[in-house]
Amino acid sequence: MSSHNDPFAASGNSPTRSDGPDFRCENHGSLFLLFPLTQHAQSWIEEHFPEDVQWFGNAVVVEHRYIWTILDGIQDAGLAASRG
Repeated sequence: MSSHNDPFAASGNSPTRSDGPDFRCENHGSLFLLFPLTQHAQSWIEEHFPEDVQWFGNAVVVEHRYIWTILDGIQDAGLAASRG
């Protein structure tokens, strides 16, 4: 699978690229937890999620039917997510 089709692969053009990913994504069955790990990730969430987004601790709660579209959007923004 090429990195273009793998939303967990770094795109390589992120202005935030440092030692690690911008997000950590955890699969919990019907729900996913999306942890912003950088300031750019936090800003991306604020820009792309509604104000009443559901938080669980430091993670955004995402239904399984939306996670791949969200991960594609993260990759399209030049950010990276890791499996957690």
